[in-house]
Amino acid sequence: MSEIGRRHFLYGAAAAVAGVMGTGCTPDDLTGSSGPDGVPVIAVDAQRRSFTVSPFMTGVNGAKWYDDAYGMWDPKHNRPAPGIVGKIKKAGIGMIRYPGGTSSNLFNWKGAIGPQADRTRQVEAQEGVPVDSRFGPDEYMAFMREVGATPEIMAPFANSTPDEIADWVAYMNAPQGTTWGDLRARNGHPEPYGVRYWEIGNELHGENQRYWMSADDDKAMRQYAFGGTQRQKRQRVGTPTDHRPSAAVSNGQPNQSFTVWYPPVVPKSQTIRVDEDTWREVADLASAGADDPVYTFDPRSGRIRFGDGHHGEVPRKGSEITADYDSGPHAGFVDYYTKMKAVDPTIEVLAIWAPIEDGKPAGGKSFPELMAEHGHADAYDGMAIHPYTNFSRDLKATSFPDKQAGHDYQMLGERAAAKMVSDLIAQVRAHGKDRAYVAVSECGALFFGKKNDSKDYPEYSYAMSHALYMASQWARFADLGVRWTTGNGLIGKKPGLQRTLFGGAPGFVTTPEAIVREQLSDFFHGGGHVVASEVKGNTEVSTRETPLGSSYEALVTNATVDKDGTLNLLVVNRSPEDDIKSRVELESSQHATTVDVSVVAGRSYHDFNDAEHPDAVTIEKSRATAHGTSLTWSFPAHSVTLLQFSPEKAGATSSDKKRTSHA
Repeated sequence: MSEIGRRHFLYGAAAAVAGVMGTGCTPDDLTGSSGPDGVPVIAVDAQRRSFTVSPFMTGVNGAKWYDDAYGMWDPKHNRPAPGIVGKIKKAGIGMIRYPGGTSSNLFNWKGAIGPQADRTRQVEAQEGVPVDSRFGPDEYMAFMREVGATPEIMAPFANSTPDEIADWVAYMNAPQGTTWGDLRARNGHPEPYGVRYWEIGNELHGENQRYWMSADDDKAMRQYAFGGTQRQKRQRVGTPTDHRPSAAVSNGQPNQSFTVWYPPVVPKSQTIRVDEDTWREVADLASAGADDPVYTFDPRSGRIRFGDGHHGEVPRKGSEITADYDSGPHAGFVDYYTKMKAVDPTIEVLAIWAPIEDGKPAGGKSFPELMAEHGHADAYDGMAIHPYTNFSRDLKATSFPDKQAGHDYQMLGERAAAKMVSDLIAQVRAHGKDRAYVAVSECGALFFGKKNDSKDYPEYSYAMSHALYMASQWARFADLGVRWTTGNGLIGKKPGLQRTLFGGAPGFVTTPEAIVREQLSDFFHGGGHVVASEVKGNTEVSTRETPLGSSYEALVTNATVDKDGTLNLLVVNRSPEDDIKSRVELESSQHATTVDVSVVAGRSYHDFNDAEHPDAVTIEKSRATAHGTSLTWSFPAHSVTLLQFSPEKAGATSSDKKRTSHA
């Protein structure tokens, strides 16, 4: 990395939330102020380049794999559902994460390949319900080919082994002539898929996603890193495909079989109870009497088998089966990394232990510190973080006091979310290997849980406010050198709208966020570099007092230069009511006099698209004339504006240039 690039990175990581709006800024840039007329100045130096622009910045966390990916897959014709492919392409989505987040933490990839009739049911990891495996890895990759996106896979940790996930890497990437390459070919795809990006687990640091791991944060982090064994107490049993409470209840029939949730089990460590009565393990039920309260147990699979009333008692109907046991020994991230890289050294394997509390990274020892301390600083290629704005956690809010608060809370939280990412970057750079990086595999602004109230602004997660939030995140993440971002969900599970990029099937309504992604397609797919920019004398938007402050900067910017020389300036005006006049200073820029302009705003910050009004928010395109390198521009309230200055020597406008492929 050049010295300018290194200074840009380190300062950007430290200053992302220190009142420096814009990208590519270094301490030398901060001596300026607003113009003589008091308006903000957006200063761009097109000669000072830093990071390569990532075409994966506006990726998305995929829909759930079950229920045909919430209607995104057409199982009858074995293809993407009509209407979704064109919309994904139009939105310029460069990456899609699979099989998803929390619900996928117990995903069994081997049960989701091959003929549909041979596939297994799955355990949905959030509710424990059984779900189908129709949209498996091969269907996912067929979908990727249709939409032209790059795959990113979240490999589950809680119920898998390093060998199983290494087999998955081989199935996706090994050539024919190997065991897994040949199986993939028999399943209809002879050529390797070449999946490069992998992460191990999803939010396992969260209290509700520990699975077999300890409730103690530090111990759980060590277990994630290096593996271990953990005592489970009074845990309901179930089946390999069902963890609901009902799956632990006896039906009164002979020869019932159950499994503990998280095998393997340390032999002889288990205590099995039928209601409050402890039953006894035997090697063989054939020698048991009719009334003996006994069972057989397989430590490897965690399977419990009861008798038939002749050889071993049958648990009475309605009784609940629970288990105490030592779950393990389990492998840790280092083992996964080693096995996966042995199969394909070209893949990148990311760790996910990046806990957050109160709108900032959790205190105590970090995962990068732990890995370095144990001599494994080189045993991860990067880290994935989920820098959500959680209104309850970060702003101590259980409701929106009014509609504008719903908007303001997102903008306040967005600044804190960028700080979470910059802090993790600093940790990785301090303790990881030279080329280790940070990616964002989920992000957004949300109420989490069922007791929170958004009735004053129920559309907040799919209205213009959230599009402004996400555009601000992309601008800051690009400044920080984030390699890829898969934010939000792709589609909803029902017709209508929710916290997703598109509405549910069959309409797939395009949200303002998807419109902004389309607008910024050239910006992120132009194959160029981030260049230095900053906002001097930024306008502040005042809010009510919150734990994250009482004001936020109105303007967030980023600037890039494409490989063809086009200068792109992104300006996000988050002010809910006010247009903001600014002076744009294009230092060291030689550009044509014609500027291509696109604006996404809607009539208000709470505008959104729905089935009845699918075009309430659209892209407004125009051209303007720019003489010289100092321009005065008015950026509309609650808007995302993209200004594109073609290079002077070409004399061309952005409509003349060839679009870069999204693939």
